Amino acid sequence: MKVVGIETSGSIGSVAVCDGDTLVGKKIFGKTLSHGKEIVSSFKSIFDEIKWEPNDIDLIAVSIGPGSYTGLRIGVTCAKTLAYGLGRPVIDVPTLDVLAENVKSDVKNLCPVIDAKRKRVYACIYARNYNKNKNITDSLIISPNKLVDILPESTLIFGDGVAPYKEIFAQKKVTIANEKLGIADAVNVARLGLKRYEQGKRCEINSLVPLYLRKSEAEERLEVNR
Repeated sequence: MKVVGIETSGSIGSVAVCDGDTLVGKKIFGKTLSHGKEIVSSFKSIFDEIKWEPNDIDLIAVSIGPGSYTGLRIGVTCAKTLAYGLGRPVIDVPTLDVLAENVKSDVKNLCPVIDAKRKRVYACIYARNYNKNKNITDSLIISPNKLVDILPESTLIFGDGVAPYKEIFAQKKVTIANEKLGIADAVNVARLGLKRYEQGKRCEINSLVPLYLRKSEAEERLEVNR
């Protein structure tokens, strides 16, 4: 299957086109969170380079979060537009699963950590078994202190949610990985999306929504002021 992968959950976005597991084309957006302006032109550039037509695509995979509210809305909207316009299926891929695929080394446990602001992080703990990641937890929104309490020792942690709370994570015997592992990749989105689809998972276009895990800051302030 020919698969499009869309990743807009963080400050650096990307889109990719894969034929099965093989990468055919990829574009990375800048660090300005201008995903809405760059995503369409990036796709056009890829298709021009690889000499494919949009109708060649069989499946659209999109990273649904957690992550940037604005970025996720842009990615999901683009995926739904493509799915409607091309009459192709769409599949949702959790962003923390996407990040976990960045780890190629042989580790027992790993945990991507995304800064959720307001003294919280998004995280998910995985066990590595025969180069496959198995969820130990669901996708969490949690304080760094509570996350430290549930992390298995020697867990590999990475992502933009680590640096702001390094002193807290240092309380436990964990390994802090290179910051580059904290950048989600559209290639992983495409590959995981294909795997989920082949496993029988389906996503209705109308039901596709970002995975926020919590309300926006504006919504929380509104509730406090009521």
